[in-house]
Amino acid sequence: MKKRLCLVTGACGFVGSHFIDHLIQHPEYEVRGTDLVDADQTFLNNSAEFIPGDLRNPRTLAPLVKGVDIIFHAASLFRYSASWDDLLAVNVEGTRNLCYAARKAKVSKLVLISSAGVYGIPHSIPVREEDSPRPSNPYERSKLEQEEAALQACEGEKLGLTILRPAPIYGPRNRYGIGTILRMVALGQLPIISENINTLVPLVHVADVVGAALHLTTYPAATGQTFNVVDDSTYRKYELFSYVAPLLNTKIYHTRLPLLPQWLLKALASWSEWKARNITHDLPKIEKATIDLMYHNYWFSNAKLKATGYQLIYPDSRFGLKDTIDWYKRHNWL
Repeated sequence: MKKRLCLVTGACGFVGSHFIDHLIQHPEYEVRGTDLVDADQTFLNNSAEFIPGDLRNPRTLAPLVKGVDIIFHAASLFRYSASWDDLLAVNVEGTRNLCYAARKAKVSKLVLISSAGVYGIPHSIPVREEDSPRPSNPYERSKLEQEEAALQACEGEKLGLTILRPAPIYGPRNRYGIGTILRMVALGQLPIISENINTLVPLVHVADVVGAALHLTTYPAATGQTFNVVDDSTYRKYELFSYVAPLLNTKIYHTRLPLLPQWLLKALASWSEWKARNITHDLPKIEKATIDLMYHNYWFSNAKLKATGYQLIYPDSRFGLKDTIDWYKRHNWL
């Protein structure tokens, strides 16, 4: 039986490297990865073929898609403080270039890893796939335009498109987003937690993003569909902070004081972003988009995904977070 060749974009990144590791365990697949020529290959599994490329440059894409049957498109610029020009070039135009190259090479399936962030601040919960997206920051807007670019490029073609919208993704190798928060707790940079931080926080382990994506390639009705990918937990931020602190060997003091005004934190975040962009040339300590995550309820329905028969590997984020923290400790990431 001929093996099916899979291409993973963003193969050196957090999600992409997990895709590679998962796929090479399945003997029915051959695996090819791609990323920028100067990407850090620390976690790139050398059992997979690797061809460097740049989605922003269409001329580099033909060798990547040659002979490919399925593309798992995990490459993305994920930085809330990134410029719109950069987000547009990578997330939107890069995806459009990839889809056109895939069409020309007669690729049969493309699974796009988008983001539940396209929904923006929810008006009602749980958010379902049919709810209207209302992105609230440039990154979320770029992911919605990424979806639209892929849909337009695949319309009327034999390239079957499936879109995944994961909740915030955590797991081993994650440095940004949830990983940033875990390190801040470990370093004692969040010593006080208010019981008033009682808004819901949705999460999904990277193993379930990868597992759901592969599962949906074998589910015929997934073509042309969009799926939320999120675990079954309904924890509040205060509960999760209280849970992870002992795992990180950190003491967090509890208070019932009200939260600082949202406008004040956003002003501090604006200063942090300006300083990082113009003085330190590093990542900001806090970003405006993360303030919304603290003050609003986010909860996404996974009913559509589970109706396909997919079973979550980590339905409860407490167990996934424990495994992740154990990995961080073993690799001295804290």
